[in-house]
Amino acid sequence: MKKNKLFMVLSMLVIASMLVIPAASFADSHEGEEEDAAAAEVNPYVPTTLMEIVDVLKEATADDEAPAGSKIAFMINIFAPFWDAARIGCFRASQEFGVPVDFQGPTGSTAERILQQNSMIETFINNKYSAVIFSAVDPVAPTDVIQQAVDAGIPVLLMDSDAPGTARQMYIGMDDFDAGMIAGNAAIDIVPSGPRVAQFGDETSNNGQTRLAGFMEAIKDSDITLAEVMYDGGSPEKGLTNAQMALQKYPDLAGFFGIWSYEGPAQGQAVKEAGRTGEVKVIAWDTEPQTQILMSEGVVQAMMAQRAYFYGYLSSWVAYAWTVLGEEATLALLD
Repeated sequence: MKKNKLFMVLSMLVIASMLVIPAASFADSHEGEEEDAAAAEVNPYVPTTLMEIVDVLKEATADDEAPAGSKIAFMINIFAPFWDAARIGCFRASQEFGVPVDFQGPTGSTAERILQQNSMIETFINNKYSAVIFSAVDPVAPTDVIQQAVDAGIPVLLMDSDAPGTARQMYIGMDDFDAGMIAGNAAIDIVPSGPRVAQFGDETSNNGQTRLAGFMEAIKDSDITLAEVMYDGGSPEKGLTNAQMALQKYPDLAGFFGIWSYEGPAQGQAVKEAGRTGEVKVIAWDTEPQTQILMSEGVVQAMMAQRAYFYGYLSSWVAYAWTVLGEEATLALLD
């Protein structure tokens, strides 16, 4: 397999938190240690496989050291609370393997962040970073700079939002289409019929478009209709304004589908302000603290959760192993 064609997907576990288990259910199940142990073995919230992958990388690199001056770049696509867990994962990995992981990201509008990402990757190349990990604002715009990095011997790993068709060597993330279908099926269960409005940030983002495509596939034979797709360019304030406008524009609105992390809180706030809690259903993406609060209040009915911590932790460990062991050995371990 040619190096520039290499592609691997490490799927992150997707959790559809649609049904909240009452506290009494947990109490009833704790009747003995054996039952506790059995429950732990099948607990879908424990990312056992992802931790095992990191353990394999740790063991394989235990007797090696990265070349002097090694450093890894980790670049997000927008600053939002969603990335807080990934930042912690980056720093923990950095402490464990002893190589700096620089956590960076662009700011501003979609167009501004696209330009900034390309410029930052060029800086990473010029400063001879050992590896570059990033979530793409646009899947096509970084094509040339990714090729420049690979030509310079710098591995490029995409996470969260992919850039398929470029020279990047790996994508670490969930299957966005399948995740979108999970959200669509949740919407069918929660709101059997009626118009919905979907919201997400960058019109260019690969993850957003793919999630929406999966959602549309799930609802195509249902009585749910997608009244409109509203973009906010990564602005929580615009997300709130869009949600408020949607409630006014569609008096019979059945629900919202948020595709980026901050849209759940925005939609929930708009629904609460309109006095339509429980009437207009909200399928939120990611588990921002405010989204969790809104779910406990019955404002949000479902959350699609990603392993954001592992975007930082696992991606950094893969990049470190790549730096120490090389491409072929690292991929053999991941296989």
